[in-house]
Amino acid sequence: MRSALPARADSFTPTAWRLLARFRAAGRVELILGGVFVVSAVFYAWTADTSVPLSLHDGSEDRYNLLATALIHFHLYVGHAPAGLVHLSEPYNPELNRRFIGGPTDASRLNDDVLYDGKLYFVWGAAPALVLLVPLHLLGFEPTNSVTVAVYSIAGLGFALATLRVLVRQIGNVPMWICALAGLALSLCSAVPFVLRTPTISEDVLTGGYCFTMAGVWLATAALANRSASVPRLVLMSLCFGLAAGSRPTLGLCALVLIPVYLRLRGTRSRRSLASALCLPVAVCFALLLAYNQARFHQPFEIGVHYQLSGYDSREAPLGHLGYVIPGTRLYVSNPPQPMIVFPFIALSLPKTVSPNGLASSEITGGLLPMTPIVAFVAALPWLWRRRRSLLGALAAPLMMLAGAGLAMIVAASYEFFAATERYEVDFATLFLLGGLAAWMSLCIGPPSRRRLLLRVGGALLVVWGCAAGLATSFFGYGDALAKEHPQTWRTLEDLGAPLSTAIDTLIGHPVLAASFTSTSTGSTRVVLSPAEQSPVTIVSPGARTATLLTRVEVLPRNRYRLGIEGPGAASVSYPVPPGGGAIDLAVRLHRGLNRFALHPVAASPAESETVRRVMLIQVLSLATGRGNR
Repeated sequence: MRSALPARADSFTPTAWRLLARFRAAGRVELILGGVFVVSAVFYAWTADTSVPLSLHDGSEDRYNLLATALIHFHLYVGHAPAGLVHLSEPYNPELNRRFIGGPTDASRLNDDVLYDGKLYFVWGAAPALVLLVPLHLLGFEPTNSVTVAVYSIAGLGFALATLRVLVRQIGNVPMWICALAGLALSLCSAVPFVLRTPTISEDVLTGGYCFTMAGVWLATAALANRSASVPRLVLMSLCFGLAAGSRPTLGLCALVLIPVYLRLRGTRSRRSLASALCLPVAVCFALLLAYNQARFHQPFEIGVHYQLSGYDSREAPLGHLGYVIPGTRLYVSNPPQPMIVFPFIALSLPKTVSPNGLASSEITGGLLPMTPIVAFVAALPWLWRRRRSLLGALAAPLMMLAGAGLAMIVAASYEFFAATERYEVDFATLFLLGGLAAWMSLCIGPPSRRRLLLRVGGALLVVWGCAAGLATSFFGYGDALAKEHPQTWRTLEDLGAPLSTAIDTLIGHPVLAASFTSTSTGSTRVVLSPAEQSPVTIVSPGARTATLLTRVEVLPRNRYRLGIEGPGAASVSYPVPPGGGAIDLAVRLHRGLNRFALHPVAASPAESETVRRVMLIQVLSLATGRGNR
């Protein structure tokens, strides 16, 4: 008997060690992904706060709060249209309604609102307001855009990382450094950091849809991997996809993953109860969305885009055109970023193509492949599904369905609107990322080999590039908010990157006009200034030398102003502006590294300097360099 006990204990030792090893591995995965989440959440909150300060009581600037107020008072419109606007012969004509709706930054700010039957509505989905803002309003809070966007972004990232944890557990034996890189990719390559830099009503809805989608995807993948799920989890899964559609209708395509969930679980419970739990919540959400549209516009499939007050004439740029699909899809897939010599070294580029109707209206956009090249591994999912079923198991088919849904969203966004824009990539970027990362991790598993080493290192480099590009573009957003609202912070970041800027310029061999008022958001090469404003210009030089900044200046009528320039360690110098405007060559003295200058109008008399109107148009043309001092 005594000799049997040790033998019996020994027989259980391998199993115990395996369980302990599995527990330790799972603990490391959770620790790494938890660390990624905490760091990313802090970065997300900082990005939002340095764009629009986080506040629960200063949300008057967030017009999405109007929808929450409307829902609380049991009506669907957010206000009544001005009488003058309603009585216009063509109220949707931008040439006629401009004085009523203003622009995105004007006080009236009816731009992009929906005018129907004398009332104002929003084209943006109501689900994010219903879930977050209505409860906050009932508690007496009125959050800013930054709060809404940050909450949904951080929660959505948490669900995305939880999905990654399911994938890692399914694949097994994923190196921890690959797990960490995959987590960072989900954090930085999703276009979410970019929209956090410019939180507006559009970003409220985009991040809300992102959060609901990722919650549904996590619940679905967990149910498929575990081959079990409680009824409440099934109901919540279906509800999340319904809320995603209530935010962005095209996100309803992600509900297709409910089909493999049903097929996977149909042998574990009553098929009727399973079908009811999976279908009823999302069906109710779809029905409510159709009823919401019917109540507002008397058309169940009309969300308001055909009644929108925008800065373009729908007769010249009609919505929904097959000619938009190819150029729009190309922009979303392959439009490259532009390199910079100063921090943050990468910026989104303004597309140079024009829409078929001749309108060059696309905003800055980064193509998925050049910005996040790891998504190319999505192409390996069908092969893994057919030849290596054991690696991803029941998750391969849903990942392919999500990637297919993402492709359909790209086509739908391109078809519906003639202009591509980076923020729409929040809808589909993570869907491709999950598939690409899962395929890459699966291909990296197995005995050591040269091909597997190449896959690991090559994939890691692709992820690092995507993270660097996503991080860099998050500092800009659409309006360069960080540089404008926190110039000292921006200057500090530029100084931290100055050694790299100088090293690059040393290789180039001559000074480079690195940055001016040219905006990464609009591609503008000119600026109009008032007497109190300055326009910054940054030049990187490999050494001390002289250079000439070539500009073209116009002074608006009936103003007498000179062009002033201030440089490092030098007093302000002013140059006369030729009558009617013309070219002015500004002599500048450069030192090694970053050289910051400021252009500004200089009044001819103190009385004129007190005016606040914009008086001078400046365009920086190029930089001519002189010999270096030795």
